[in-house]
Amino acid sequence: MRHGDAISRAATDAERPLSDLGQGDAASMVPCLLQRPPQTIWVSPYLRAQQTAAIVVTGLVQAGFKPKVETVSGITPEDNPYKLVDLLADVTDGPLMLVSHNPFVSTLLSLLTEGHSQARIGMVTASIACLDGEVNGMGTMALQWYKTPSDQAT
Repeated sequence: MRHGDAISRAATDAERPLSDLGQGDAASMVPCLLQRPPQTIWVSPYLRAQQTAAIVVTGLVQAGFKPKVETVSGITPEDNPYKLVDLLADVTDGPLMLVSHNPFVSTLLSLLTEGHSQARIGMVTASIACLDGEVNGMGTMALQWYKTPSDQAT
């Protein structure tokens, strides 16, 4: 999941909070997760990602699920998604959800599903891409679905 829409200015990029739109969009995405809720959520330390994850977790808890939430360094906008592919190979309990940023999350999606870093899906704010499979290297997962807040409005 990419974080929800954030305000454009703050003291640092890491401190930009969600806008009102971003808060609503994040909440609107919870129903997408109810069929296969995440057991664990890895969240960027940036404020907008933390706020997005908190909104999603609140919705999941209200639906009877209790995911474990971990703040993970290395999944911020400018981090290297190649490094995360190796970490994901060691994850055995799932489903796992990431709450991160672009360009990181779009590039990671391409690495996992297509084996290259040329992002085909741009991951709009608050969008979720659901992948299935085991991470045994680049291009080893399949995209099950990709949903955006505008999909939820219909």
